Amino acid sequence: MSQENVGIQDLFSKHGLRCTKQRRALYEALCATKAHPTADQLFRDVADQVSGMSRATVYNTLDALCEAGLARKIPGTSGPGGNGSTRFDATTDEHMHVRCGKTGSLHDVPDDLGNKVMKSIPKKTLQQIESHLGFRINQVQIELIGEYDKQN
Repeated sequence: MSQENVGIQDLFSKHGLRCTKQRRALYEALCATKAHPTADQLFRDVADQVSGMSRATVYNTLDALCEAGLARKIPGTSGPGGNGSTRFDATTDEHMHVRCGKTGSLHDVPDDLGNKVMKSIPKKTLQQIESHLGFRINQVQIELIGEYDKQN
């Protein structure tokens, strides 16, 4: 068994997951991309490489990975460019995304710029929202939606 496989097996074990060949292949595929794929995209990427892969296996594995904290779900949009499909990300730390309103493609905002945006939100404003709604804010997620500049 390769060192990489042992690392994934240990990681899964630490998170209470069995390390099957299907789970390993899906996790490796998710970690290898920054494209924030849908479950169907991951199925297409991995199905030919691993026997016994079904769409149900993909969905169940992604749910297990998210519940274990090894991946996260990014809700899809149903507007222009979006098909409503949930996307997945193996980067679980807090970070911002930018979504193309035409194609639905999703990209990470560089951490330094995302941090600037997050730090620009006044804590007092968040506290006022909490007080007004009687709601405790645990997390702030911001997604920027636009289109590619034709000059770039």
